[in-house]
Amino acid sequence: MSFCQDTKNDLCALPYKNKCCRLALLYGALLSGNTFCAEKIRLVTENARTGELILHLLRDIYGIKGNIYISEKKSGEGKVHSYKLTVSAREDLKKLSELYPDVRSDESREIINRALFSCADCKRYFFRGAFLTAGTVTDPMSGYRVELTFSRESLACAILELLEELGFSPKFAVRKTSAVVYMKESENTEDFLTFIGASQASLAIMNAKIYKDIRNAQNRLSNCDAANINRMTGSAQEHIRMIRTLERAGMLEFLPEDLRVTAELRRENPEASLAVLAELHIPPITKSGVHHRLARIEQCYEELKNKS
Repeated sequence: MSFCQDTKNDLCALPYKNKCCRLALLYGALLSGNTFCAEKIRLVTENARTGELILHLLRDIYGIKGNIYISEKKSGEGKVHSYKLTVSAREDLKKLSELYPDVRSDESREIINRALFSCADCKRYFFRGAFLTAGTVTDPMSGYRVELTFSRESLACAILELLEELGFSPKFAVRKTSAVVYMKESENTEDFLTFIGASQASLAIMNAKIYKDIRNAQNRLSNCDAANINRMTGSAQEHIRMIRTLERAGMLEFLPEDLRVTAELRRENPEASLAVLAELHIPPITKSGVHHRLARIEQCYEELKNKS
C-alpha cells in the first residue's frame, strides 16, 4: 500500500472533536468530489476507507443511505479498485441543501459555505475531508509535495484563498481539465499534514528528511575522502616516477642517505599516506619531515630535467 493510501487510512480512523467538525469533514469530502450540486452528488476514490467514512457520515448525520459502486482496473502488474459514491435521490439532496452556499450572499462567489464552520477546528476537519477525496501526498523518500485536485477552477481558487488565510503558502496550477492546489518543500507539507491530523505522515516526512540529511552528509564525506585518496595516490605515483627517473640516470645513489631512505620507502609503499610513510622510517620521523624530503627529491628531479 502506498504512503498516500496509508495516510488516508490513518485519517479515516481518527475521532471527531465536535458534531460541527463531523459535518465540516463530510462537507469538505463531498465538495471536493467529482460532482457537487443541487441535482447530484458524485465522487470517486481509490481509498476504500474514505468511501466507508463518507457513507457512515451521510447515514449518521442525515439518515441518507448513499450508493457505492466498486470497479476494478489494471495498474502495472496489479489491480486497483475504484469506489464511486453517489447521492441522486431528490429527497436526499434536499436534506443536504444546507451544505450549499446561500445564493443570496456574496459568499456564494467563494463557492465554500463558510457558515458551516461553527468552531475553531471546523476548517481543519473540512480540509481533512478535502484531502481524503481530492488529495495526494508524495512518499517522503521521493520528495515533499501534497496536492488537492479539483474539477472546478473556481473551487480551487476558493481553497487556495482559504489556505492562505490559515497561514499556508499554497501554489496553483491548471492541468488539462483539472485545477491543482499544491504545497511543496518538507516544512509546508509537514505543516499541512499536521493541520489535518495526519501526524504519522508528518513524522514520516521529518524522519525521511533527517535520513536524507545524514545520507547526504555521509556522501559528501565519502566524496571528500575519495578525492583526498585520489590526490594522495596521484602525488605518490608522481614521486615514484621521479625516483625511478633519478635511479635510471644514476643520481639516486648520490643523494644524501636520508633522501635515499625516504625514496626507497616511497617506491616500496606506493599507497601509503605521508603519516604511514613517516612511521616506516627507523627511527620514525614526522609527516612534515617526509613532505620536506620528498620536496628535496622533487627538486633534484627538476635539476636533472633542466640539464637534459
